[in-house]
Amino acid sequence: MELIEGDRLPGRPAVTPSVLGFALAGCGPGDTAPSLLEPRTDVAVDGNGEVVGAIGWAIRAQDGNGLLLWLHCAKDDQTISQGLVRHMLGRMGRRMVHAFAAPTALSFAGLPVGNRHGTAVALETEGFSRQGGWNYLHCNLDTLRRLPYEVIDITDCTDPYGWYVRLREKNGSPIGRAVVSRPVEGTAVLEWITLAQEADQSGHLLLRQCLAHLADRGIRELAVLLDMPSDRSCDSQDPVGALHRQAGFQQIDQLHPYTRRP
Repeated sequence: MELIEGDRLPGRPAVTPSVLGFALAGCGPGDTAPSLLEPRTDVAVDGNGEVVGAIGWAIRAQDGNGLLLWLHCAKDDQTISQGLVRHMLGRMGRRMVHAFAAPTALSFAGLPVGNRHGTAVALETEGFSRQGGWNYLHCNLDTLRRLPYEVIDITDCTDPYGWYVRLREKNGSPIGRAVVSRPVEGTAVLEWITLAQEADQSGHLLLRQCLAHLADRGIRELAVLLDMPSDRSCDSQDPVGALHRQAGFQQIDQLHPYTRRP
């Protein structure tokens, strides 16, 4: 758990023993039973018997492909990561392997390549290829002012598990909708949002208004995953990313899955 905590990104809740238990069993987010074949966790230890790295992997039932579910090591040490990956590949045999391709009980899909550079290099050294991914953005809501009037309706939803948000004018006219994951320790994920088209390009103000109402309900940190543009040179021109940044989100990292062919 100390290794996992050392890799935790801003906007993600601390991992509890029960969440770690689900991860060890091969469960995904919200699962209560293993959904993969033969989930396994292997650890690397130093000469004193201290755990310095851990890797979780399994076999996917429908196609027999291997899955590297999660990997954490001390100080993002490339040598430890590479040793764990090589060990896993040796146990899996000759098959297609996908790394960080699906969300787990511990994290989103995708390796944070900026914060986990050593692990990224280890994967590529062992023959994995980086795939398209997501920009991970984070917003701290503690600084937002409380709004003087209520222009939001929040109801529970189950797919995904969280809150369905309706943003409206004081006269009741709808101006936006969103889904937010149920908060854990004051942190939540903005699953999706759609806002009314504004002639004065004030969409980011509507988003900021929505964030202020979420802050009133105890959410202190909000994260969002945005698909990366296919042309990465146009990333700075992405209007969806620009809207979130104007509303106060900061980019933390890029999350990428990896694939290795046999």
